Amino acid sequence: MTAQAASVPTHPQLVRVARLLGVEVEELPVELAAVPADDLRTLHDQIGEAIHRGARARFAAVAGLAAKLPAPVAGRLAQTFLPPVLAARVCEHLEPARARDLVGRVSLPYLADIAVALDPVGSREVVRAIPAPRVGEVAHLLLERREYVVMAEFARVVDEDALVAALEAASPHDLLCVVPLLEWNETLERVVAHLPSEQLDRIVAELDHEELADLALALDPVRFGPVIARVDEMTVTALTGVLLDREEHAAMARLATVLPIELLSATLRVVPPDELDRLRPLLTDEQRELLAGLS
Repeated sequence: MTAQAASVPTHPQLVRVARLLGVEVEELPVELAAVPADDLRTLHDQIGEAIHRGARARFAAVAGLAAKLPAPVAGRLAQTFLPPVLAARVCEHLEPARARDLVGRVSLPYLADIAVALDPVGSREVVRAIPAPRVGEVAHLLLERREYVVMAEFARVVDEDALVAALEAASPHDLLCVVPLLEWNETLERVVAHLPSEQLDRIVAELDHEELADLALALDPVRFGPVIARVDEMTVTALTGVLLDREEHAAMARLATVLPIELLSATLRVVPPDELDRLRPLLTDEQRELLAGLS
């Protein structure tokens, strides 16, 4: 695992809970580390609801005031007098059309700060009203800050154009950090299945064998297939070696399902006999026939 990938928390939802409470992750009860991610997400939402319940009327009132002011004035006032956490709560009460108008009136760093504090699910309609190019700009800044958890949360709710813009802002190393945190849905499946050729080429060019192995473990074979289609025999062989060194035999067997027959044949030829014995039961009948032919 690379240093960059290792910097992503094992329990990313803990980061959101800690941020909401205004504490460091290390200050949270240790028992929370064993709580499933979905339950931590629910806990985060319940805490947010409890914290902001009493102030909801005030947030709605501020949002109502913002709706009556010219957008340039509302933008300047918000950035001057509303901390990003409070601005995020106000945004949840804005009409989507008004939110779309305002996001172009505040600075990009301020908008990124709001994104960190925003509940993407609770403000889905507001988030979806933001133009895709602006989403791409915010995503670029969030990725620079390594806000990978925030990126993964927003990937659940943005529309397809916005998701494309966000992923276009991601470097291969950014993707390596974000991918394990994603909750897959149909929109995300479509966008990842149609990543631009230039981005796929960058992934192959910039990630080393260890990092490609990390990506192979984070993606199922169908999603990883477009990447593997762009690598040469030497890279596949090295990637295989990394997976086997880690004793990831099941992952290697899954990877074999998307290898072209020539690459699979070349790969199996260099797998040590004892590793082949461990791999053989996990292969398909067709792959075992190929293996028998190489013997």
